[in-house]
Amino acid sequence: MDLQEIMRKYFRIRVRGNGDISIKINDAKYEVIDVGDRGIGIKLSTEDIFVAVEDELPIELKIEGMINNLQGKVVHISPSGPEELLCGIEFINIDKESKDKLMEYLQNCRENIFKDK
Repeated sequence: MDLQEIMRKYFRIRVRGNGDISIKINDAKYEVIDVGDRGIGIKLSTEDIFVAVEDELPIELKIEGMINNLQGKVVHISPSGPEELLCGIEFINIDKESKDKLMEYLQNCRENIFKDK
């Protein structure tokens, strides 16, 4: 396998445990692990497997109290432990207001990361 085929093209900021961001898919809440300008990583249990790679889903992404209704596409589901999976979802059809709020949130996260160093 060529390295270019497996190399991530976009970065995400780890936000696990940060209450400023949350996600609902089909009215069910999931733990957010990381987020970037193009997508989000969530934690699933083995009972949560409700999707397959390439599925498109309605997403309710809440950032600092602002609810953004988006569409997402599952890009991977990977094992993370015996009973835990990571699911990567790419944002599709994101409106300008939601994108701007997401970018502002990511910039604030970056500033906090580097401020603490």
